Amino acid sequence: MNVLAINAMLQGLVGLLAEGARFAVCDGVKPAPGGAVTTRLAAAVLAVPAGGIDAGQLTLVQADAEGDMADATGVPTWGRLELADGTWVEDFTVSGVSGSGQVKVEVIDPPPGDPEGKIYAGGRFFLGSVILG
Repeated sequence: MNVLAINAMLQGLVGLLAEGARFAVCDGVKPAPGGAVTTRLAAAVLAVPAGGIDAGQLTLVQADAEGDMADATGVPTWGRLELADGTWVEDFTVSGVSGSGQVKVEVIDPPPGDPEGKIYAGGRFFLGSVILG
């Protein structure tokens, strides 16, 4: 597909992702598209606009530069892009940086022996670089 068409579609997505939209990471088995959430570990509230588009890619941007607080402890296996009211937009596989997930989770200074990408309740969750396109 032509990059101009991709950019136009991504601009439509940015318009849909209004105030309060978020990217959440969850554990457990990724459900069918739009299916019930398992355990939500953390959610990054997105900025308005939700990101920038360049060359057929949308880079999501978190609203709070200091991160959002993690809700639960666990290893994320999938993530969900959703509107402020919880309406499903898209699901993604998630893994640690050495895994095969579409989205990678990196934990800075993890405790020795922890599984890669483990998130802790009460810790700060930063979106980092999530690029769609």
